[in-house]
Amino acid sequence: MAKFAFSFVFLSFCGVSDAFTPRSPLAKVNTRVPIDPTNVAHSFSVADSSSSSLSVAPVEIIEPSYNLALGSLALGAAFGVPGSPFKSKLSAFLGGIPLTLFGLFLAFQTTTLRFTFDDKNFALVRSNLESTGENVVVGGENVWAYDKFVNYDLFPSRSFPILVYFKEIQTPEEFWNVGPGEQANSPEAIAKGAIPGQVHFFPAIANTEDLIKGFEKHGCGKIEK
Repeated sequence: MAKFAFSFVFLSFCGVSDAFTPRSPLAKVNTRVPIDPTNVAHSFSVADSSSSSLSVAPVEIIEPSYNLALGSLALGAAFGVPGSPFKSKLSAFLGGIPLTLFGLFLAFQTTTLRFTFDDKNFALVRSNLESTGENVVVGGENVWAYDKFVNYDLFPSRSFPILVYFKEIQTPEEFWNVGPGEQANSPEAIAKGAIPGQVHFFPAIANTEDLIKGFEKHGCGKIEK
């Protein structure tokens, strides 16, 4: 895993209620003109059908997980806190400070980013569900169609997830060998059964079991070991 670089992806409903609001100033209505109830019912049925056409497909938001951030902070404390049996000047600089800073970074990412599944795409968005903008590595929105997935996995294992990995062919092929893709798409990797594509790694800042279930539910491609 040390040969792989992180490919960090630095991941509105509108309602119409006025049409259903009754008009109160009845003095302006000529009460001598009879109101046809069938017309009233028809007007509401049209409004109902219009509102249903504006419905948005449900989006599943994966719950954040602070396990990785807390683990990094705990390791940072073990190497850097006064009185710790692991603490020394060398360990504080080489382990304690970097791990603590990394833990804070992960906590920030866990708080501000979310992974979502809708009826067509997997996406990385902000916690308020707004777009994260273009992918910092290969450009383009952080939204990937399910039918473009060729593989996904957890590293080092599903029981001890640190990294979430997936590979897709939606990104233009010219970017596939950027970063960790150079090794993931090498002739040696292809000979061992790998499928060419764009590689993505991100830290396990969300509930990884729900992520895997989402990939499975939506039929994302996976190479069976």
